Amino acid sequence: MKTWVRRLSTIICTITLAFTLMAKPAQAYSDIALVRQAPGWGSIPVAFAEGDGSFNVTNAGISNFIDKWAPTGGVKVLTGDFNGDSRTDIALVRQAPGWGSIPVAFAEGDGSFNVTNAGISNFIDKWAPTGGVKVLTGDFNGDSRTDIALVRQAPGWGSIPVAFSNGDGSFNVTNAGISNFIDKWAPTGGVKVITGDFNGNGRTDIALVRQAPGWGSIPVAFSNGDGSFNVTNAGISNFINQWAPTGGVKVLTGDFNGNGRTDIALVRQAPGWGSIPVAFSNGDGSFNVTNVGIGNFINQWAPAGGVKVITGDFNGNGRTDIALVRQAPGWGSIPVAFSNGDGSFNVTNAGISNFI
Repeated sequence: MKTWVRRLSTIICTITLAFTLMAKPAQAYSDIALVRQAPGWGSIPVAFAEGDGSFNVTNAGISNFIDKWAPTGGVKVLTGDFNGDSRTDIALVRQAPGWGSIPVAFAEGDGSFNVTNAGISNFIDKWAPTGGVKVLTGDFNGDSRTDIALVRQAPGWGSIPVAFSNGDGSFNVTNAGISNFIDKWAPTGGVKVITGDFNGNGRTDIALVRQAPGWGSIPVAFSNGDGSFNVTNAGISNFINQWAPTGGVKVLTGDFNGNGRTDIALVRQAPGWGSIPVAFSNGDGSFNVTNVGIGNFINQWAPAGGVKVITGDFNGNGRTDIALVRQAPGWGSIPVAFSNGDGSFNVTNAGISNFI
């Protein structure tokens, strides 16, 4: 395993989640897979979590997908459950001319994959390669299968193409118009496109957070499930016009109060802050904002060099927490800010030998 990680340090790899539900039916573990986007491999190493910190490693061959398609220029590696069987699959979307299909590697649960490569007119050969296009994944119709959407952050479009997964490697494509959201707001400088279920209805929505001065609201495109979106643009004082544009701020999404709706948090990785602003979604496009102080975590640890901010439910209570992993010498612990659900956090900083 160390050999694979060492080789992949200079190329692109993909960390994915939950390729299998393992042997215990009530427990889903997170696994790790490596996808090489350079010539030389013909397999996908997968490390299946045993649930105790150990991993069971497989390295099954996968013809064409890894040795030919993944290394192709302009290819983006996506993960998701494209057939709704609760296992994570891998798809390749090329954002350069020359392809007319989306290769999908469906996980079999044992480290092997079943590969399809169905054609998808316009979506791949025309729209995906367009300049300024961002590829998004999510369940835009709530059928438990991962879909793919394209949001262009450059002038010229007025719609969001969505490829709805049929579960067999093929996709049903829509391209419904969406006034203002795409032709005006998305191309604005400093805009970050984020996804989440902001109204808690089981469908993935799209929001725009501007990290540059000039806005005072968060546009949200709520998915209707058919490729169309209902757009809101509610004002949100301070959060957007003051805090989000601040230098060193990272925009995070998660369900920080455990109510099934996606919220937005800001973590500054530069000196000057002592709190984490959180915008709790009300489900209608508006947000309730808190900004509670959090000693050391923000004003000392987050700005440290080499720190990566990650999110997850680290205590299993249904609320999203925030952790700091430093990828530079000097630390021997992982600070974790456990969400209390009201915008405040309980911070721990337990030592973890060798790992950090």
